Amino acid sequence: MAVYQVRLINPTLNLDHTIAVCDDQYILDIAAETGIRLPSGCLNGECSVCLAKIVNGEVDQSEQKFLKPSEMAAGYTVICVAYPRSDCVLETHQEQVLYKDSLYFKNSSQV
Repeated sequence: MAVYQVRLINPTLNLDHTIAVCDDQYILDIAAETGIRLPSGCLNGECSVCLAKIVNGEVDQSEQKFLKPSEMAAGYTVICVAYPRSDCVLETHQEQVLYKDSLYFKNSSQV
């Protein structure tokens, strides 16, 4: 079993944490276990709440059911069902970036 260093970042939120994640563990689960609170919804890859952008590295997200191939090709992943396949850097809180009409995020102009 390989263990990878997964760096979770979001400059806007001053988030910058690195966690050790085994290749058979979901990234979101280990973040939660280590006390990092990230957006989450369905927890089975069927929504966009936990969306992150892969800055570098690789993940296996073959269990996800939500993202379009073009969105995955652009580097997006739903981390609730993503396994690390290398050391990687993920920019979190990307639902409102990719989807202007996100499931849970409302900006001030929508209120």
